[in-house]
Amino acid sequence: MRKLSKILIFRQSSLGDVILTLPVVKALKENYPDSQIDFITKTPYAPLLKHNPGINNVIEFTNNDSFKTVLHEIKKTGYDFFVDLQANFRSMAIKLALFPTKSGKYKKRRLAREMIVRKPRLKNLRVDHTINSYFTAVQKLQIDYKPEPPEVVIPDNINNSIGDKLSELFPNNNKLIAICPGAKHFEKKWPTDQYAEVANKFLGQNCNIVVISTSADDLPSDLEISDPNLKAFQDAEIIEVAAILKNCDVAITNDSGLMHLSCGVGTPVVAIFGPTHPRLGFSPSLDGSRIITNNFQCSPCSVHGQQPCYQPKKYCFETITPDIIIDALNDMI
Repeated sequence: MRKLSKILIFRQSSLGDVILTLPVVKALKENYPDSQIDFITKTPYAPLLKHNPGINNVIEFTNNDSFKTVLHEIKKTGYDFFVDLQANFRSMAIKLALFPTKSGKYKKRRLAREMIVRKPRLKNLRVDHTINSYFTAVQKLQIDYKPEPPEVVIPDNINNSIGDKLSELFPNNNKLIAICPGAKHFEKKWPTDQYAEVANKFLGQNCNIVVISTSADDLPSDLEISDPNLKAFQDAEIIEVAAILKNCDVAITNDSGLMHLSCGVGTPVVAIFGPTHPRLGFSPSLDGSRIITNNFQCSPCSVHGQQPCYQPKKYCFETITPDIIIDALNDMI
């Protein structure tokens, strides 16, 4: 293993993808404990990295102008190795800025994923989990590693503050369930009224519910449920969302960034997959989590759920009923 004094990692987005890079960070720090490890990402995701013990500096940007400033900064700093976990045009710009620094790039497996989408009936087609794929970017270093779930580090003050707030909101100390009904793409959202049916069922079983969403999700923040044991958290800071999820016993999510965030703080999920599929490499990484999918013949119909449904009905969600989610939750809590 050759000595590296400065290592630079790049993953600009999105939420789940940034979280899934953390096992690579951990392995690099374990193999190069004396190295400076810096991480470039977009500003919204920086709070999830700033407290990670394996990262020395988080370099953030918001747009092309601020990215140009980042290029100037890293050129002055200089690095021994560049870990490209994004593989896009900005990655190329970073490589040019750092030339002749050696680098490693992860394999996106575009063709394999495209084949899974184009031939969804061939159920044996699948790609490796994204965590494993990220490690292809550091193959040149021949480091020792064990793919494992990411670990999102939350500062004690924020975790304690959120814990105190939840204790005030729910003094009964019942089981706490997080419902995360949003997703980046509309097609990946299991119907909101079905989330509400699940929530009402567990409210009737003396459980507490937190509903986590953003304004962009365009759904009722409280699922249109008026109950003292259900509280809505909309547009909370991402590090606060992490702390909320950490304080929950289980989370129900779509195939979304919050699915990965929940796993990253150690809270198992019931993850609902419709137009996307775990075979594409984005399944929940935490042991004890449950994947709910009906494996309908047209699913997956897109890699990230960005394509409008072309069927007369959304068959991938049609047979995923609230009772199925309720049974899965009962098994877990």
